[in-house]
Amino acid sequence: MCSLPMARYYIIKDAQQKALYTRNGQLLVGDPDSDNYSPEKVCILPNRGLDRSKVPIFLGMQGGSCCLACVKTREGPLLQLEDVNIEDLYKGGEQTTRFTFFQRSLGSAFRLEAAACPGWFLCGPAEPQQPVQLTKESEPSTHTEFYFEQSR
Repeated sequence: MCSLPMARYYIIKDAQQKALYTRNGQLLVGDPDSDNYSPEKVCILPNRGLDRSKVPIFLGMQGGSCCLACVKTREGPLLQLEDVNIEDLYKGGEQTTRFTFFQRSLGSAFRLEAAACPGWFLCGPAEPQQPVQLTKESEPSTHTEFYFEQSR
């Protein structure tokens, strides 16, 4: 678990109230009751090196031992989990932009835009037990809205 006092833990759910979880190195969305998994307690820390008005955050999984990253490829940006400690990112030990997401408020929901790829947002899958991806989107949709439920 992240030891920094400003760390906050959340269970993140999509618009259908399906929670994020990790399995086999992927970030998936599903129903904990029917899919036989535990929701991921996502550790969130601010990225102090970017414009605070955009609410830049790091998303740490598995107790903060790996983080969500946006990786640029020829086919477009990809979302992946990388073995990078969230505390190291917070302390500024590595190039941090690809691990940063801007948390945009939509009432009680949020959209998460990849700082390394402006206009690309975290997107829940249409089907359960499928990976979360990035999508190019100008208008909000239910697939790019997420709800943060505080946890510990």
